[in-house]
Amino acid sequence: MIGAHRSAIKALLGALPVQLTFYSGGQVPDEPTFPYAVLYMDTSIEDGTHLCGDTDMATFRFQVTSVGLSDDSAVIVADAARTLVLDVRPTVAGRSCTRIRKETSIPVRADKDVTDTATSLHPMFAVDTYVFTSRKD
Repeated sequence: MIGAHRSAIKALLGALPVQLTFYSGGQVPDEPTFPYAVLYMDTSIEDGTHLCGDTDMATFRFQVTSVGLSDDSAVIVADAARTLVLDVRPTVAGRSCTRIRKETSIPVRADKDVTDTATSLHPMFAVDTYVFTSRKD
């Protein structure tokens, strides 16, 4: 079940414009292609909504970290990712998903731990988290 939900979110973000690179699972190469988005996704919090208590619902949260060599490019990536996921209902076989909503955001900031070797610049990044629920059909 978890894998199907991860695949649905990866498919949505995989539609980023060709000039933006998409990495998933938190894996970014030592020398990434800028600008880019990287997906981090949890494994869900499950709950039962019926009187019997059987688990039939899962809440998923995922994070999109948007990275560029300027604050403007990080914002462009964040906006492109938001456009692809916000208010979308992920499609997962045998499940009904709610619309994805944005949960939190942090301001664009420099990653002082990293320096791009080609430009000697610190990449700028923004972090947005999203949430949706999924119920068994």
